[in-house]
Amino acid sequence: MSLDDLVVSTEKIDTVYVSKLQGNLNNFTAEKCIKSVINSLKHGSVILDLEELNMVTTQGIIAFKTLSEEAFLHKHKIILINLPLSVRQAFLMAGVRNLFPIANNEEAAFKMASRPSR
Repeated sequence: MSLDDLVVSTEKIDTVYVSKLQGNLNNFTAEKCIKSVINSLKHGSVILDLEELNMVTTQGIIAFKTLSEEAFLHKHKIILINLPLSVRQAFLMAGVRNLFPIANNEEAAFKMASRPSR
């Protein structure tokens, strides 16, 4: 997979969308990621599975911040699961904390997603 590859696969389960990101989130792929997740956010909460996300650059962090704002505007949640160490480190280096709730597993994420937003 090259640096400009990102695969976003989305599956609807009940009222929640589960999107898996595979590849790299950078200036080449950020817009694709944002558009795909916003499309799901219009209809319900989203669980982002980041297990196969290899790299997040500064532009990827900006994409996550944009998604956080969009989730607020659409009154839905984005919950992260399976964060690789490289993604956690990118968030820490960018000073990003508490941008999204992080669940320990998919079951916990579904419980979080099904709770009403405040």
